Amino acid sequence: MADEKRGSIARLEREHLSRTLGVADLFAVAYGDLGSSIFYALGITALFSLGAAPISLLLAGLVFVCTCFTYAEMTSMTKISGGSASFARLAFNDLVSFIAGWGLLLDFIVTIAISIFSILPYLSFFHEGTRNVFVHLGISVGIIGVLFIINYFGVQHSTRISMVLTGLALFMQVLILVLAIVGGIDIAAVFEQMKIGVQANWSPTWESFLKGTAMAMVAYTGIESLANLGSETKRPVKTLPRAVMMVMSVLIVMYLAISIIGLSLMTPQELGTKYMDNPILGIVNNLPFGGKFLAPWVGVLAAALLFVAGNAGLMGASRLSFNMGEYYQLPRFFYRTHKKYRTPIVPLAIFAVFAALVIIWSRGKLHFLADLYNFGAMLAFCSAHLSLIVLRIKQPHLERPFKAPLNIKISRDVSLPLTAIVGALSTFAVWILVVVTKPDGRYLGFAWMGFGLLMYFLYRRRKKIAPTAQVKVEKVKVPGFQPIEIKNILVPTKGGPETETVQMACEIAKVHRAKVTAVHFIQVPYSLPLASPMPYRYLIGESVLQRAEAIAREFGVEIETKILRARQIEHSILQFLKDQEFDLLVLGAMKSKEDPHAGLGVITERILRQSPCRVFVTSSYTIS
Repeated sequence: MADEKRGSIARLEREHLSRTLGVADLFAVAYGDLGSSIFYALGITALFSLGAAPISLLLAGLVFVCTCFTYAEMTSMTKISGGSASFARLAFNDLVSFIAGWGLLLDFIVTIAISIFSILPYLSFFHEGTRNVFVHLGISVGIIGVLFIINYFGVQHSTRISMVLTGLALFMQVLILVLAIVGGIDIAAVFEQMKIGVQANWSPTWESFLKGTAMAMVAYTGIESLANLGSETKRPVKTLPRAVMMVMSVLIVMYLAISIIGLSLMTPQELGTKYMDNPILGIVNNLPFGGKFLAPWVGVLAAALLFVAGNAGLMGASRLSFNMGEYYQLPRFFYRTHKKYRTPIVPLAIFAVFAALVIIWSRGKLHFLADLYNFGAMLAFCSAHLSLIVLRIKQPHLERPFKAPLNIKISRDVSLPLTAIVGALSTFAVWILVVVTKPDGRYLGFAWMGFGLLMYFLYRRRKKIAPTAQVKVEKVKVPGFQPIEIKNILVPTKGGPETETVQMACEIAKVHRAKVTAVHFIQVPYSLPLASPMPYRYLIGESVLQRAEAIAREFGVEIETKILRARQIEHSILQFLKDQEFDLLVLGAMKSKEDPHAGLGVITERILRQSPCRVFVTSSYTIS
């Protein structure tokens, strides 16, 4: 139990994830996640910003740059996974950390939903039936089910697959740019359309442009997936910042270039309506040449990247919930793993169901998903920026292998990064915009946060930990520690009114999901043949085992009952243990009120010495 005053928890130090990821690996994973968002973000941005969509993407890109600098400094400084939730825990307390983490979990859920939802429009090239809303929603929910099954068995895509997909995505994007340039595009006309508030069908109003800029934030999803890989990265203090800078540079250049090419090949209205759900496919279909050949390949590659991005969202949600559970911010079942596959089965199921519900609730509207994403993501990003600013003030001498640029000197020791200040103000402004102008995002977002905070306060109260405490986990090394696996339990039953031995066996079986075998031994004297009929003793044995079966049913555990004959009970128990290969033997022993220092008895002690498996002895009842 945590100490509320000192706020520290002792936990067993287990084997860490191996640090094998380098800069190229991190770039592949992050670009595979971040780069996939262009397949849906461009269309939803053009819907609101029209011809000024590149400006919206540029402004959102500048906020993304500020966020990248913040994450680069914080990850190099903390060297742990958890992203904005871990940053807020370090800078503030567990309550602020929970708000950031819970908002981020909403971000991961919507990332799953929006990525999977966007797969079908790119496969509509092969079958027009996928354009039906109900078919689209049904298949999307089915794909989430496939994701859950994949992660249930622990089948995760490797960084090599991420590298291949990232390489193909970059090649495809560059090829589209080259074909468009070679075919002749009117860049001047595109720049002419980048005007706001003028009387033209390609010009957005300022209100619509601001909405489009908020939607453009969706284009830069996935930075948290990079921060969550800190525990698996080689030399994270250098590798993570480099990977963040590489992803940031390539992503912004490619997004701006593709948006300009898209608006040179079709009108803003066409990009934001006809091709809103599959803008890259729309660009390929309108290429001067090569579009018919490229279209099916682009559709398949887009579907693969979006599927991987959805999988990354599900994995990210389970990793983050595990991290939050370790600090008593979420109930224990959020980080309980499957006994056989060692996968976080409960959070995987919870977040898969939530993602499916979000898709159904969207009713096929992409902008609904974008609104919901911005509600959670902007909270998380804003908390990350504020965490950096607070730590610069509270701990100015903390080692920072990477420092965000453009620092404003406040005092001799304290300097604040302008990028974090701009990032915090910008992300908070986008969050306010969603809250004020988007009813669906507002109501669902606040409902999510309200439910999470209620659960958090009740759980902390149950664990007797202050909600605003800053819990620290102290890792304790226990040499030779190995998890105990118990699958088969033997409990000899003698009869009589006592039930504690069977109860204890069933309690243990329930925890370990083990099977109980209850055996009643009939002791046959040497003066009689072993097979002598003893109907009265059989009736007693059946009555004893019937009670044992009733107790097992009450606990919901599997039980097998047997009646065996024996000359000597202890010898028969030991032989039965050897023949059946049990993991645990549960024995009842008698305690004496008259002699509290008396031992467990000759028979029990003999079984303890010779038993081939672990022995659990219960002896709470007494005799005179």
